[in-house]
Amino acid sequence: METFFKQLCAREKQFKVLVVGDLILDVYLKGRSTRLCPEAAAPVLEIATCEQAPGGAGNTAYNLASMGAIVTCMGVTGNDEGALDICGLLTQQQINAAVIKAPDRGTMVKTRLVAGTQLLTRYDSGTETAISAALEQQLIAKLESCYGQYDAVVLADYHKGLFTPRVIAALESLRRLYDNFLAVDAKDLRQFASLRPSVAKPNSLEVAQLLHLQFGAGKRTEALQDVGRDLYALTGAAVTTVTLDDEGALVFIKDQLAAHTTAHKVRHPQVSGAGDTYISTYTLASLYGADPVSAATIAGMAAGIAITKDTTASCTSAELMAASAVQGKFVEDIATLAMLGTLYRNAGSRIVFTNGCFDILHSGHVNYLRNARELGDVLIVGINTDDSIRRLKGNDRPVNTLAERMEVLAGLSAVTHIIPFGEFTDDTPCELITALRPDIFVKGGDYTLETLPEAQLVEQLGGKVQLLPLVKGRSTTAIIREISSRKLLPASYKTGV
Repeated sequence: METFFKQLCAREKQFKVLVVGDLILDVYLKGRSTRLCPEAAAPVLEIATCEQAPGGAGNTAYNLASMGAIVTCMGVTGNDEGALDICGLLTQQQINAAVIKAPDRGTMVKTRLVAGTQLLTRYDSGTETAISAALEQQLIAKLESCYGQYDAVVLADYHKGLFTPRVIAALESLRRLYDNFLAVDAKDLRQFASLRPSVAKPNSLEVAQLLHLQFGAGKRTEALQDVGRDLYALTGAAVTTVTLDDEGALVFIKDQLAAHTTAHKVRHPQVSGAGDTYISTYTLASLYGADPVSAATIAGMAAGIAITKDTTASCTSAELMAASAVQGKFVEDIATLAMLGTLYRNAGSRIVFTNGCFDILHSGHVNYLRNARELGDVLIVGINTDDSIRRLKGNDRPVNTLAERMEVLAGLSAVTHIIPFGEFTDDTPCELITALRPDIFVKGGDYTLETLPEAQLVEQLGGKVQLLPLVKGRSTTAIIREISSRKLLPASYKTGV
């Protein structure tokens, strides 16, 4: 996984991906509801905003482009306002919209009414019947003209009439000619088995319907662990990942269960389009060389980010890099710190922040950091750079370099993440606090709220300042003074002589 994130960050190679599938326009009418209408016990929604997002294959393409791929999105829409909106959204994301607009069809539009964070209802419009023979021919011609130009092809089937037997037969012929990575996300994977996909991604409900399974509450994961042979017979996929919502995913390599990946907990998930994020990220991770289990782990991480958003799910490369930072202790920049804060808040975690030089780590530091961590779920520590310490404490400090000080702090279980700070114009952690927006800002008891320059900023951002008592007589300065006062052995003294 580490290799994938390094490559994603470096952007040394951009992969070309073709997404083929059902195009949907997702519309969110958002507002507030404070009363019922007189005609029935139904809420009256006072609409404040109207938001649009590409759904279906469009969202798959959107996710791939957000993570740095060069994307073409191919599908069929009506020749109407919905089609214009979809193409506009794709173009904004620099996605090539290879869209066939059919006058005799209506673009699929899903409109959601949302009061606050509560979905009230959804209504759908558009044509869902199979495309005509003429449209089949146009689509096949487009596929044949460009299929071999892409590193990967993703098929996104929402049962909206695009994938007819004739279209699938054409894809089968192209599959024999070209060895692209092929990902399939479909409600019924059986019709794509002849393509022998590189990966297929059903959810647990789709698997239950395919295999005629029933399982009780809390028994889903256990019941699906033994379906590898039957699932492989139906999908023909080299890898099948069965997504399980908040229970993660089961990864099958051919007919054998390879892993059960876990999911990141989210307080108020908005799951529309999470599967699109998953298959997009899995595809890109595989192109970068990730093995199936690692690709599934990364895809689950991306889906966990996407469902924290209040419209159709998507994930950017920057957000994915921030999520990977959760796995390690060192945070490299302000942007990653800000995204980490968002991820932890969305997961319901209470964020504690403190800062200091931590030059010679001693028992006072350890107790202080342990007590700080107990105030919340994660403890993020800002640590002054070497130049910052020299400005604050003189040229004979620090005793230990920044790299050494960070390494020692990282060894403490109380510390979740560490980020260096300090500029010539500002040696305070105010920039970190603004980006992170901690729930609690902790400092030692040698400060007061009146003498703490960051206190007002923390409170403005909705946080709380907590002062912790220090261990008397324990400080880096006192330790240095004690060492200096002792008579040292002559430089010529050698042990054992």
